[in-house]
Amino acid sequence: MPVLALACVCAVGQADAAQDRLMMPEQPAEPLNVIEAEVAVPVPSEEVRDVVNAFTQFQLDQKGKRIMDDSRVMTGQERYRNNVLYYMNVRRSWYIVSHRYKNDSYGRLALDRLYNDYKQFFTEHATVSEDAKLDYAQQIIDILDRNTANVHDDELRFYMNEMVIFSLNEAMKDGNNRVKPVDEKAVPAMDELHTVDLRKAINAPTIQ
Repeated sequence: MPVLALACVCAVGQADAAQDRLMMPEQPAEPLNVIEAEVAVPVPSEEVRDVVNAFTQFQLDQKGKRIMDDSRVMTGQERYRNNVLYYMNVRRSWYIVSHRYKNDSYGRLALDRLYNDYKQFFTEHATVSEDAKLDYAQQIIDILDRNTANVHDDELRFYMNEMVIFSLNEAMKDGNNRVKPVDEKAVPAMDELHTVDLRKAINAPTIQ
């Protein structure tokens, strides 16, 4: 009897996995209708909006600052921009590995698209100015909004919210003791600064 019960549990587990839409290949999906949108996990959530606004102001506060990360010197805004992409990839990879998504799994493809859109945005917007801060924050929100317009699965919608919340929050925490503010008097001219290799700084290995 225990063996039979165990077999039943395994069969149910396999059936649930087979029915997990996030594990399956991606299928075409229509945007959420009004009724679906009312009951779905809100994306972007209010927490996302709050964190985006906080990060935008945080970046503005880095204006004029120089930071040494290991042997490299870069502007504060560039350094924390790199942080965002690093931590976003960390959270993305964690979801993929923990759920064992395959290369063609819907969940993985959706998370990859979101990360790649943010990578393009932050690569093109390494800095932000006071005049552009509202547009900067809105574009961060819009990327998440566009990527979730056709996402009906609440679990995935939650993950996509969390990718943004986690990456921006962690980016603002400077817990790396190798990273030191640079004495402004000792800062070399900008044309003497080390060139930051964005390929190494941003492109964390993709989970295979």
